[in-house]
Amino acid sequence: MLLTVTTLAVLGVVSSALSGRLGRFVFLLPAAASLAAAVWFGLQAPLVAAGQVLQERIEWMPSLGIAIDLRLGALQWLLSMVVLGVGGLIFVYCAWYFDSKTLAARTVGLLTGFAASMLLLVLSDDLIVLTVGWELTTLFSYLLVGLNHRSASNRRAAQTALVVTTIGGLTMLVGILLLEAKTGTYSLSAIVADPPRSAAAAWAAGCLVVGALSKSAIVPFQYWLPGAMAAPTPVSAFLHAAAMVKAGIFLMAAFTPAFVDLPWWRWTLVGLGIVTMLLGAVRAMRQLDIKVLLAHGTVSQLGLLMTVIGIGTQGAMQAGLTLLVAHAIFKAGLFMVVGAVDRATGTRDLRELGGLARRMPIVTGAAILAAASMAGLPPALGFLAKEAALDAAIAGTSEELVALGWLAFVAIALGAAITVTYSLRLIMGTFFGPQTVEVKRRTGALAVAPVILAAAGLLLGFAGDLITELLRPHVSTVPAGEPAPLLALWHGFTPALAASMAAWALGTVIHLRVGSARRAPHGQDIFERGYHAGMRGLDRLAVEVTGRIQTGSLPLHLTTILLVVVALPGGALVTAGLVSGDLRLFDSVGQVGAAALISIAAVLVTTARGRLKAFMLVSVVGYGVGLLFLLHGAPDLALTQVLTETVFLIVLVLVLRRLPKYFTDRPLRAARYPRALLAILVGAFATLASLAALQARTAEPISEGFYRWAYEFGHGENIVNVTLVDIRAWDTLGEVSVLLAAATGVASLIFVRRPVAGLGVLRQDDPATRRGNWLRGAFTDEHMASPVLEMMTRLLFPIMMLVSIYLLAVGHNEPGGGFAGGLVAGIALAVRYLAGGRDELTEAAPLDAGKLLGAGMAVAVLGVVWPILIGGRIGESYAIEWVLPLLGEQKLVTTLFFDVGVWLIVIGAMLDFIRSLGAGIDLHAEQNAAPRPAWRSDRSLPGKEVRR
Repeated sequence: MLLTVTTLAVLGVVSSALSGRLGRFVFLLPAAASLAAAVWFGLQAPLVAAGQVLQERIEWMPSLGIAIDLRLGALQWLLSMVVLGVGGLIFVYCAWYFDSKTLAARTVGLLTGFAASMLLLVLSDDLIVLTVGWELTTLFSYLLVGLNHRSASNRRAAQTALVVTTIGGLTMLVGILLLEAKTGTYSLSAIVADPPRSAAAAWAAGCLVVGALSKSAIVPFQYWLPGAMAAPTPVSAFLHAAAMVKAGIFLMAAFTPAFVDLPWWRWTLVGLGIVTMLLGAVRAMRQLDIKVLLAHGTVSQLGLLMTVIGIGTQGAMQAGLTLLVAHAIFKAGLFMVVGAVDRATGTRDLRELGGLARRMPIVTGAAILAAASMAGLPPALGFLAKEAALDAAIAGTSEELVALGWLAFVAIALGAAITVTYSLRLIMGTFFGPQTVEVKRRTGALAVAPVILAAAGLLLGFAGDLITELLRPHVSTVPAGEPAPLLALWHGFTPALAASMAAWALGTVIHLRVGSARRAPHGQDIFERGYHAGMRGLDRLAVEVTGRIQTGSLPLHLTTILLVVVALPGGALVTAGLVSGDLRLFDSVGQVGAAALISIAAVLVTTARGRLKAFMLVSVVGYGVGLLFLLHGAPDLALTQVLTETVFLIVLVLVLRRLPKYFTDRPLRAARYPRALLAILVGAFATLASLAALQARTAEPISEGFYRWAYEFGHGENIVNVTLVDIRAWDTLGEVSVLLAAATGVASLIFVRRPVAGLGVLRQDDPATRRGNWLRGAFTDEHMASPVLEMMTRLLFPIMMLVSIYLLAVGHNEPGGGFAGGLVAGIALAVRYLAGGRDELTEAAPLDAGKLLGAGMAVAVLGVVWPILIGGRIGESYAIEWVLPLLGEQKLVTTLFFDVGVWLIVIGAMLDFIRSLGAGIDLHAEQNAAPRPAWRSDRSLPGKEVRR
């Protein structure tokens, strides 16, 4: 099972990469995988029918009780066969439906990724993993509906589907968390076996129902599904007919044994199902686009499924699951028929179609068989399931079930009549009557999959015994109702058969009277209008709130945030008395001196008007913190702090060039005193919070074990570095990913429209490359060159690069590491730029920063995951030892490769920063494309001298 999910997920990536070479035939790769997996699942049918359950489990987050726990029971087997069997045929259909010249490479990957996600959803016994699959199907649906992103209607439809199904998915997640809180487990099978009985459990069940309603397009969420028909027809056949929309039905079928006894469960599902069934059927009856007709018909059939499952008896569960299979088969086949018609004629409009039976006889035959199953005509599987549903509706014994059952019986019969009407409208309007449209393209290959599905829908009508046996293990878990009867085409003349015959007759009469009329379809229903009105109101509310709150005043925003911090958590901290008086203020006089230096610099910052002065004082604070680290016995942290502060200062100086020299030329206002008081209170809160946190410890710090772990399995003596590259390597990988994103973001902000041509390109014809200066690529303007700085740069640069490599190499046992080494190399590049300009930077680093960042990320990821190739754990360290003549015993720890990736990322980020904020702005200035700073602030204030 896990192999199938993984194979489809990998194929989703591989097939997209191969799409350019294989063209439309790339769909045969996931088709072969899906159909082969369907055969394997099919071979498990005897085990499933015998009540056996296949399970596979991989621990994922043991501390949270979350595992990739796959479970194949009767219900899961049924949905898996739909996903793999019907999905495999749809992939085959895609190979002849799409055109290689216009096929987007991402199409096959997205469709295959959806298949993997849907299979993960139906097989997951862990509800968190089920939620992951649930949300992945939502995401893939959004991307596939919006495949033609140039179309505004496609984008709107995709957004609507995403919003509605995501809201439902998040609500479902709330219900899952409530269930875990009451049961202590995320296992679906465990919860169903011993369901909780409490008000919280009832609320959890309600959240699950909301999730199911949104996913399966049940009122009040039904409007997103017809809009999703903007997707290509095979996507509609797979996602919005056969598979994804069944997820909500699957969820209700899985939880009905646990929650069917809730007083509102049956009436809610049946009531909403009936409204959806009738609303969708009436709207389908008036559609002119045959694909949209099938879309509204799908809404109606989903309502029928929810109605039958909601009855909550064993017979209803059996009938509902049989209907689910029947609907997946006939509706997927009909959508593919519509695709063939569209490809052959170039239209789906009933006003333009007709008489295609003579030119497309095979497609017509498949359409008739599938539509017969949809209309519930014998001997198709649709008839078998509909008869079982009608029988189950009136088989109740209790007073509640009798009333509910007869309501469902009448509604199902009426829905069946309207289904006959729009089925006749589809078949007669498309394939019979006078031919009004020319067949422009042969569609023989497109008929294969619909014919197979139509034949399957016909043959399975005779397999009632087999279907009953396969469904019995799950059906028998439903506590209500008598044991489900045997499925069969003939049970004698029963009320169900009489209702079916009446539905056929009434549906035919309606079609003859109004069904073939070329009327315009209905507009938006009340639920869709309510959704769009709600979204407009939400947008308006967002604009109003943003306009009133986001005033653009940074001081106001910070003041508001800090006041809340001081008033709420600060007040609670003071009143709780969490800080005791037993404090040791310092360990040495040096710490007092460093603290005094930091305090003086911080106070001076608040009085500085000049930007450079303020930033230099801020750097003094940073260097003071580095000194404190050193005095506390943390040289590694001190080194990193000093290097980071230096980089920060360099970046600030580069930014300063395009900013005014002074913050303001206005007189200081009295408002500075309340702000100063607020700053003092925030500092006091931070101090008290730190002391409270230190004094609140009750357990042994986890870091106590780092001393032993760093040496035993990290093979290093520098605890800080071993922690970063081994003990918490995943955290470090996430942090360097953020650094990579930050570097990309800085470049994007500087070059917001397009990269500047010529940036970082050394001009070989420039006199600077010919004069005998210290730096070959230095400034062309002699007045800008500094021989002393150039000479010192030439001397220092190779030394700094050697220090960078040294820090990288010794970081596992001495202060250093990839991050510190990368910062030293970045500072060296910054010195080259400051001494010689952008051409000198290119001379020093003729590399693309983006490629360096990408290479670093690739090396870092490989450095973390490679141990699994030799049977180790992700991020595991290995020590390789050998003896060399003269040098003696040597040791290499494999986490050095991860550290090399960090080193490359830091250098790439620094190079990106320098080129963006330095070389890029230089080039902008040369091209008069950079803003000039306003030097108004240079003028003295009236009667006062500006402090500099």
